[in-house]
Amino acid sequence: IISICRFVDQKNIFEIFKIAKKLKIYNFIVLGEGYLFNEAKNFLQSSNIQNVYLFGDKTDVFKYLYESDLFLSTSLYEGHPISILEAMSIGLPIVASKVTGNIDTVKHNYSGFFYKLGDINEACNHIERILQNSDLKLKISNNSFFTHRKLFTSSKMKNSYSLLYKKYK
Repeated sequence: IISICRFVDQKNIFEIFKIAKKLKIYNFIVLGEGYLFNEAKNFLQSSNIQNVYLFGDKTDVFKYLYESDLFLSTSLYEGHPISILEAMSIGLPIVASKVTGNIDTVKHNYSGFFYKLGDINEACNHIERILQNSDLKLKISNNSFFTHRKLFTSSKMKNSYSLLYKKYK
């Protein structure tokens, strides 16, 4: 399970750790850095959470995405969640907090699942449901991939922004 985010309050990084603590059979990889990085390392150590790996900033995030089975976002809010789009571009199923930005990118029960912020059990249930059902995982993965291709390629995004700018020019 992978997350890519800045270690800042907005990204709600400690919720990832609470989810990981309940799902000890899975490994959680977190890429990124920020002012909460050392606090995060200390929290993992003091809480004896051993299935979370903090790899810091990486320029080759796709190397890690391709090795992952699911993308997790615990953000409090998003603008346009680039890391989710990167995950969708290779067909990863998404489990994400039900917040602005995420709900504009992922379709619940189609390209991923939403959970209510703070509801660790709901997040865990969605993760287990996907990872323990290969047919569901394949369906969600395909939907994630094709949703990205239909709506979020760079050329589609460029055209959408261009139309928007022209409309309000």
